[in-house]
Amino acid sequence: MGKKSKKFDVKIYYSGFCSYQIEAQDENNAIQKARSMQIKENKIISNLENWKEADTAEKIDK
Repeated sequence: MGKKSKKFDVKIYYSGFCSYQIEAQDENNAIQKARSMQIKENKIISNLENWKEADTAEKIDK
């Protein structure tokens, strides 16, 4: 007879990024400007990468 299935709450994490060309006084200023810009949603999907070290699975006792 096979093992009984168990329920788990699973979270899968991804990393992604958007690239911007920014004119600024220095690196910190460039980062601040880029953070305030709109996210390029169509670019995020193509840049997603699994972050396997962050994935979790917790057994649900119900």
